[in-house]
Amino acid sequence: MKMRKGKIIENLNEKFIPVGTKTIDSKSRLTLGRKILKLVAQAGAEEFQIFYGEDGDILLRPMVSIPSKEAWIYRNPNILKTIREGLTEAKEGKIEKVEDLDKFLNNL
Repeated sequence: MKMRKGKIIENLNEKFIPVGTKTIDSKSRLTLGRKILKLVAQAGAEEFQIFYGEDGDILLRPMVSIPSKEAWIYRNPNILKTIREGLTEAKEGKIEKVEDLDKFLNNL
Protein backbone atom coordinates (compact mmCIF):
# COMPACT_ATOMS: atom_id res chain seq x y z
CA MET A 1 0.00 0.00 0.00
CA LYS A 2 1.24 3.50 -0.78
CA MET A 3 -0.17 7.01 -0.54
CA ARG A 4 -0.08 9.74 -3.15
CA LYS A 5 -1.33 13.21 -2.20
CA GLY A 6 -3.01 11.79 0.87
CA LYS A 7 -4.77 8.97 -1.00
CA ILE A 8 -4.00 5.32 -0.35
CA ILE A 9 -2.61 3.41 -3.31
CA GLU A 10 -2.56 -0.39 -3.05
CA ASN A 11 0.01 -2.93 -4.20
CA LEU A 12 3.42 -1.39 -3.67
CA ASN A 13 5.51 -4.35 -4.78
CA GLU A 14 9.22 -3.65 -4.65
CA LYS A 15 12.15 -5.55 -3.24
CA PHE A 16 14.13 -3.74 -0.56
CA ILE A 17 17.81 -4.29 0.21
CA PRO A 18 19.01 -3.68 3.78
CA VAL A 19 21.73 -1.01 3.74
CA GLY A 20 22.40 -0.48 7.43
CA THR A 21 21.00 0.72 10.71
CA LYS A 22 20.75 4.33 11.88
CA THR A 23 19.93 5.88 15.25
CA ILE A 24 17.71 8.90 15.78
CA ASP A 25 19.79 11.75 17.23
CA SER A 26 18.98 13.98 20.23
CA LYS A 27 17.04 16.37 17.96
CA SER A 28 14.84 13.53 16.61
CA ARG A 29 16.64 13.48 13.25
CA LEU A 30 17.62 10.50 11.20
CA THR A 31 20.44 10.76 8.66
CA LEU A 32 20.52 8.59 5.57
CA GLY A 33 24.28 8.14 5.32
CA ARG A 34 26.79 8.52 2.50
CA LYS A 35 25.93 5.29 0.71
CA ILE A 36 22.28 6.22 0.24
CA LEU A 37 22.99 9.89 -0.49
CA LYS A 38 25.45 8.86 -3.20
CA LEU A 39 22.73 6.79 -4.89
CA VAL A 40 20.24 9.63 -4.54
CA ALA A 41 22.72 12.12 -6.01
CA GLN A 42 23.29 9.85 -9.01
CA ALA A 43 19.54 9.92 -9.68
CA GLY A 44 19.52 13.72 -9.48
CA ALA A 45 16.91 13.68 -6.72
CA GLU A 46 15.85 16.99 -5.23
CA GLU A 47 13.28 15.79 -2.71
CA PHE A 48 11.63 12.64 -1.38
CA GLN A 49 8.11 11.30 -1.53
CA ILE A 50 7.41 9.54 1.79
CA PHE A 51 5.28 6.40 2.13
CA TYR A 52 4.25 4.79 5.40
CA GLY A 53 3.16 1.15 5.27
CA GLU A 54 0.56 -0.65 7.34
CA ASP A 55 3.36 -2.69 8.95
CA GLY A 56 5.33 0.45 9.89
CA ASP A 57 7.76 0.38 6.97
CA ILE A 58 8.86 3.75 5.62
CA LEU A 59 9.76 4.20 1.98
CA LEU A 60 11.58 7.29 0.74
CA ARG A 61 11.18 7.66 -3.02
CA PRO A 62 13.69 10.08 -4.58
CA MET A 63 11.94 12.69 -6.73
CA VAL A 64 13.08 15.17 -9.35
CA SER A 65 11.29 18.27 -10.58
CA ILE A 66 10.19 18.62 -14.19
CA PRO A 67 9.64 22.09 -15.66
CA SER A 68 5.93 22.64 -16.34
CA LYS A 69 6.57 23.31 -20.03
CA GLU A 70 8.05 19.78 -20.31
CA ALA A 71 5.48 17.94 -18.18
CA TRP A 72 3.23 17.27 -21.22
CA ILE A 73 5.78 14.74 -22.45
CA TYR A 74 5.33 12.61 -19.32
CA ARG A 75 1.55 12.94 -19.44
CA ASN A 76 1.45 11.49 -22.96
CA PRO A 77 2.66 7.85 -22.97
CA ASN A 78 2.88 7.72 -26.79
CA ILE A 79 5.15 10.77 -27.00
CA LEU A 80 7.33 9.51 -24.15
CA LYS A 81 7.62 6.09 -25.83
CA THR A 82 8.60 7.71 -29.15
CA ILE A 83 11.25 9.87 -27.48
CA ARG A 84 12.72 6.90 -25.62
CA GLU A 85 12.80 4.83 -28.83
CA GLY A 86 14.58 7.68 -30.61
CA LEU A 87 17.17 7.96 -27.85
CA THR A 88 17.76 4.20 -27.96
CA GLU A 89 18.20 4.31 -31.75
CA ALA A 90 20.64 7.20 -31.43
CA LYS A 91 22.70 5.26 -28.85
CA GLU A 92 22.78 2.31 -31.27
CA GLY A 93 24.07 4.59 -34.04
CA LYS A 94 20.86 4.42 -36.06
CA ILE A 95 21.01 8.03 -37.21
CA GLU A 96 20.67 9.92 -40.48
CA LYS A 97 22.49 13.09 -41.43
CA VAL A 98 20.09 15.85 -42.48
CA GLU A 99 21.48 18.15 -45.16
CA ASP A 100 18.61 20.67 -45.15
CA LEU A 101 17.10 21.01 -41.68
CA ASP A 102 14.29 23.37 -42.75
CA LYS A 103 13.19 20.95 -45.49
CA PHE A 104 13.38 18.02 -43.07
CA LEU A 105 11.25 19.79 -40.45
CA ASN A 106 8.68 20.86 -43.05
CA ASN A 107 8.29 17.22 -44.15
CA LEU A 108 7.52 15.92 -40.65
